[in-house]
Amino acid sequence: MSADKRIRFLKKLLAFAGIEEERLRGRWISSAEATEFVKEINEFIDLLRDLGPSPLRRYRNQDGE
Repeated sequence: MSADKRIRFLKKLLAFAGIEEERLRGRWISSAEATEFVKEINEFIDLLRDLGPSPLRRYRNQDGE
């Protein structure tokens, strides 16, 4: 199974579990593209901050763990 297919499958699985599929991202970046890597990571961090805490965190806190 290709990486793209795995990502698509995992996004569907996340959606089924009630987790935003945007929390998973797959991107191929060459080791020669350090600037692009930093940009991608920073954009992803901003997206995660905008989405807020994971729904799993709320569930985990309810169980007392």
